[in-house]
Amino acid sequence: MDDFKTLLMQEFVRFKPDVYMDDGHGSTLKLGLFNGRYVSPFGEENYRRVKDIPLRDDDIFLIGYPKTGCHWTWEVLSMIVRGRGEHSTTGKLACFMEMAPPAMRDSVQTRRILNSHVLFEDLPAQMKEKKTKIILTFRNPKDTLVSFYHHHTSLPDVWNYAGEFQNFFPLFIKGQVDNSSFFDYYKQWDEDIKKNPDQPVLVVSYEDMKEDLPREIRRLAAFIDVPLTDQQVEEIAQAAGFSSMKDVYQKGDNYSSIFLRKGQVGDWKNWLTIAQSEMVDAAVEQKLKGTRFASPRYTL
Repeated sequence: MDDFKTLLMQEFVRFKPDVYMDDGHGSTLKLGLFNGRYVSPFGEENYRRVKDIPLRDDDIFLIGYPKTGCHWTWEVLSMIVRGRGEHSTTGKLACFMEMAPPAMRDSVQTRRILNSHVLFEDLPAQMKEKKTKIILTFRNPKDTLVSFYHHHTSLPDVWNYAGEFQNFFPLFIKGQVDNSSFFDYYKQWDEDIKKNPDQPVLVVSYEDMKEDLPREIRRLAAFIDVPLTDQQVEEIAQAAGFSSMKDVYQKGDNYSSIFLRKGQVGDWKNWLTIAQSEMVDAAVEQKLKGTRFASPRYTL
């Protein structure tokens, strides 16, 4: 585990950022640039290499805007693939396409859950030929915003951000954060899903997983063609419950523990003012109206 953590941190810090985004109150956020979008400062060449990643026939893509349940869903998928409620020792970072070294990704012997935060057009070119299945995560943008703020401040080696939430909020609304605008991201994904009806895509929401995890485990398993018994579903649901997963990660010194915080639905009410909440609602109305991501169930 120590060697794995060391290798990952070397990947995190070896690139120089393209942009230092100023929050207007003395704190800056390190960002990269890729195709005109703000991304993590992993180096443009790493993002461009994603297109050329060779795919296996049984690969799965797990995609989503950061902090929309990516780590949790990856762990659930990993258990589904193995058919048992057994936690990963490395987490999803070994198959994080825009950051993990190719040798690390290629060394995975089991069915790979290749994960990324890029857009549809930036995924590996072989995807359409192989009809690679895509699982797209989504979460209430207000909870995503709060979690994303803590994500930026908890990893100073990556983003070097130490600002206050009220100063981070305008950056998120304007899309001046890692992976740019949440709202533009999902608007683009909605358009690309419609334009590519032959590409198998399953949207999984954080709220649905919190509401009924066994149901969502069955949906995921059916989508990736893994038969599970009721006993297996229950075992996975017990092991993959957010609190159980976080507890196991922390006790086992799993590197992914730093990416898990509260795992709650509605925590945004403890952080956003009424005016800030209304600004998010306005962005949803402007950017996501008419898309599959505009349901009040997931945005209010």
